[in-house]
Amino acid sequence: MPDLEVTIFNQKLKLSYQENEKQRLMNAVETLNKSWNKFSDLHGKVSDQKIITLISLELQDSIGNIEALENKIKQSQHNIKCLKKEIEIKNAELELNNNNKEMFKTEKLLDELHEELIQIRNNLFKNKNE
Repeated sequence: MPDLEVTIFNQKLKLSYQENEKQRLMNAVETLNKSWNKFSDLHGKVSDQKIITLISLELQDSIGNIEALENKIKQSQHNIKCLKKEIEIKNAELELNNNNKEMFKTEKLLDELHEELIQIRNNLFKNKNE
């Protein structure tokens, strides 16, 4: 595993990493150093340990926010699945309803044609008997 020399909280460290993890490691170091600089007004006023504790609390709060967002995303995805199923059911009902309407129209037309055929037959029998 390769090593990377980094500076975190003004301390030089040598870290080993997996080749595919280098960018993530560098991003994490950058985030920690930005947090360190964010509290630069406290340097010399409080111990470095307190600053590190504040940074840890801030990062933990961020993790909590991310977890809450992930839960909301999961809930939204579940809601979307439910709505898709509901739409599928409604579409099936609508298609069935449309098919029933078409069948009713066809039956009505066939009934009318049947009535006309009966009238024609009756007229033919009537004309034949006259």
